[in-house]
Amino acid sequence: MFDDENIKLKISGVKTDNLDIPVDKYSTFEEMVQDYINKTKGVLTKITINEKEIPLNYYDEIKDSFFEGGEEVELEFTSKKEVLFDLISQSLEYISKVRENLERVSKEVLLNTNEGHKMLNSIAEGLQALLDVIEQTRAFSEEDFYNPGDLDDVQNVVQDIIRSQGEQDYLELSDIIEFDFSEVLSTFETILKNAQKTLEKKGV
Repeated sequence: MFDDENIKLKISGVKTDNLDIPVDKYSTFEEMVQDYINKTKGVLTKITINEKEIPLNYYDEIKDSFFEGGEEVELEFTSKKEVLFDLISQSLEYISKVRENLERVSKEVLLNTNEGHKMLNSIAEGLQALLDVIEQTRAFSEEDFYNPGDLDDVQNVVQDIIRSQGEQDYLELSDIIEFDFSEVLSTFETILKNAQKTLEKKGV
């Protein structure tokens, strides 16, 4: 019989453990998670509480919760290297998708449609995400696998897009997307492939 003074904690992924933890060991859920991030050196990739999976984007909403005892918690930690590999693969797929749609985006922007602006904003967010993945990989691998000047060129094109959008010069905007943007995507592709190689050489 499982008593209410403890939390039943299962750790899976990088390490596997089944533990009974005194309810007062951690003052909040976040404290528990941080403790195991330090112990596993991994990234939290799954949360299950009382057999119910909690989406990771709810983490901020539950991080300050405290335990009353009797809960069953499962935390899955994946190695940072594996998580970065996944992110890089997703990034390369994303680049292919954007490339397939460039002509359409360029046309929508030229016609100044809502759809065009939505696509443009979503691409801007996507680029930011790509930069984050590159930065995280660099921090993890502690290696420079790209020339910082390459990203300056990317930044310049992004600045040109923002400027043209501000000036409502849709012809220039359409041209940038059709002609310069493919270069930006190729730069990202090269950097991300280098990131992949760098990770392959690195241990766990």
